[in-house]
Amino acid sequence: MDELITVDNNPENDNFKCRLNTPSGVFHCDKDHGSPVTMHGYLPHFAQYLHESGQLEDFVNSCPLCYKSNNAPAVKDVLGTTVLSILSGHKRYCHAASLYDDNIAAELLGMDKIVSHDSLMRGIDKMNPESVDHWIRESYRKIYEPLLTTPYILDLDPTVKVLYGHQEGAEIGYNPQKPGRRSHCYHTYFIASLRLVLDVEVHPGNETAGLYSHKRLWSLLDEMPPQCLPTLIRGDIAFGNEGTMAGCEKRGLNYLFKLKQSGKIKKLLSDLETPGHEWSDAGDGWLGYETEIMLSGWSRKRRVVVLRRPQSPKESKKLLPQDELQPELPLAIVVDDCPQYEYQILVTNTTYDIPALAQLYRDRGDCENNFDELKNDWGWGGFNSRKLCRTQVMASLVGIVYNWWNIFCRLAEPEKHMEARTSRPQFQNIIGRLTKTGGSRYIYMSVMGASAESILMKFTRISRFISGLCSTATQLTNEQKWTAILREAFKKFWPPDQIKTVSSGQQVLLNL
Repeated sequence: MDELITVDNNPENDNFKCRLNTPSGVFHCDKDHGSPVTMHGYLPHFAQYLHESGQLEDFVNSCPLCYKSNNAPAVKDVLGTTVLSILSGHKRYCHAASLYDDNIAAELLGMDKIVSHDSLMRGIDKMNPESVDHWIRESYRKIYEPLLTTPYILDLDPTVKVLYGHQEGAEIGYNPQKPGRRSHCYHTYFIASLRLVLDVEVHPGNETAGLYSHKRLWSLLDEMPPQCLPTLIRGDIAFGNEGTMAGCEKRGLNYLFKLKQSGKIKKLLSDLETPGHEWSDAGDGWLGYETEIMLSGWSRKRRVVVLRRPQSPKESKKLLPQDELQPELPLAIVVDDCPQYEYQILVTNTTYDIPALAQLYRDRGDCENNFDELKNDWGWGGFNSRKLCRTQVMASLVGIVYNWWNIFCRLAEPEKHMEARTSRPQFQNIIGRLTKTGGSRYIYMSVMGASAESILMKFTRISRFISGLCSTATQLTNEQKWTAILREAFKKFWPPDQIKTVSSGQQVLLNL
């Protein structure tokens, strides 16, 4: 008679011992009854970085979320769960379920517990839109304001977020990836080269034009002290309009935008192809010509720089019809060998020469890298919601956490920007084990891979820098500590004395 095999399904039975046969022999497996473990082993250093600078404390204390029920979660638990979810690369609210029962992560961020994703969504919905807008803008300002005391370029750019449901504001508009699909449009403001978000505003998908950025843009600029205004405002073809240029001129700001090839611009290009016009070298294979023009709808003549370069054979072939798609009427045959050109028309009020302007506009392409990272590696491509207000709040929170993480990674690697697909595998794939001995708490970090020692050394260097900053200069305010952190993170770009603290009261520069 065969032996009867039974399985003990008693949930109170804590016996998990198993005998496993593997290619390398027998292993005995059992549940670990020892110290708690977290998959977020990097958090001790990141939490120290946010705590000592005052960023996390100000972020939580100024939040307009308020509960009246005794059973409601704490505000710090809702915000801490949101920050941890965004840091982990989540793109849906339900992904926060993977954080449940991580008591170590909650303890490190000063939380009582990890809340559910339903609590997270309900918490965002309870915030008053006007109050939350002020809170978000103040949280951004506390991050980037010291950097505005240095010369910088303000990049303007909208990006399209494709939607597949029935969200508020989901409209059909300009959508090059999926034409005809409903979408949202994120109007975003960046500090060029630093890859930091100044602000983001979510619009319906049919509001992609630059004029929909004006209200937020002028509000952002008008709130800045005079010493914090950008050296140059830069944007693509969406911002080459009278409203944007006149607004910059009214505020005495320099700008560089691209123009559409309207009828008058096409006539200008045709005239420039006639003999007698001298083109100068603009770098990278481009030639430039400078002139002035006044288009219909403009209030004045403005400086225009026309850039051109010969099209490559591959680009020229794209303009020709395919063999199998012959037109009904015969095509005109071009007898002479006139080269075909690719054109870019820039408008500016600066005095920079043609090569400098051409290079400045080519550098604007770095904005697309920001969007690629934020949409694919952070939460801008997700966190979809039926409510536009909640989508706006989550987009702003993603930008804030994105800034915090980028500055933290700059402390580890000051010479380069590390995208999330690089920095997360290096700095976040760490297991931490918590032990308590004699009233002291120890976290043991387990890092795997060839660069394990290097990663631990970078974390140690960050921790020692922040600890030394707080212990040797105890009289510094949180704003001054944050300024010192920014000096260390962005020392590649400017000497330390150029980044200065801007007081939140009288907006007076304080030299450390």
